[in-house]
Amino acid sequence: MIQFDIELRDKHAHKNQVSNKTSEQTSKKMISKLIGSGTKSIAEPEKELRFTRARQATGFFFAAAVFFMLTIGTLFCGFLNLGWNDYYFQKNWWLSFLFLIPAFICLRVAFRCIRHAYIILTPLGIEIFPFFKPQADLQVIFWQDIDSAEIEDNNLILHSNQEKTAGVVVTLNPISETKIPLLKKAVTSRLAN
Repeated sequence: MIQFDIELRDKHAHKNQVSNKTSEQTSKKMISKLIGSGTKSIAEPEKELRFTRARQATGFFFAAAVFFMLTIGTLFCGFLNLGWNDYYFQKNWWLSFLFLIPAFICLRVAFRCIRHAYIILTPLGIEIFPFFKPQADLQVIFWQDIDSAEIEDNNLILHSNQEKTAGVVVTLNPISETKIPLLKKAVTSRLAN
């Protein structure tokens, strides 16, 4: 009987070791799929790079926080000055919550700025999305139409000819400052190919 128990324990221990190895392998595969297999070059033309309006989003988040604080502040001050049993406070306490409407709008715009792209570098060219009606007013500048590019004073200047008399100027103010060198490297390396 004791021998049989030892054999069963050994079988269970072996099964646990095998299942632990397979679970480790599957977890490593899942992590590599989520994170990626390593760093890739920015200049790969078959990939696309998205740049969002992250710098603009911070302003909208700040405005939403200010409106939310106004809601709390007016409700608190009304309660302290008038008291819970005051006639005017009981009738008009809900007016404090009107500041939540612009707070909600600012939050929606901030999340939209973070989620949606402003500039996308694709194998075809550079796609520029305006703030209002991005689906209708999308502008695509093909790589064949760009002779050279440079970044000056938070502007991406795309020249169409060698004399630099025609082209497109795109402001980079909506993009965070840490992403501008990445954009510059990606555009110049793509034009070099």
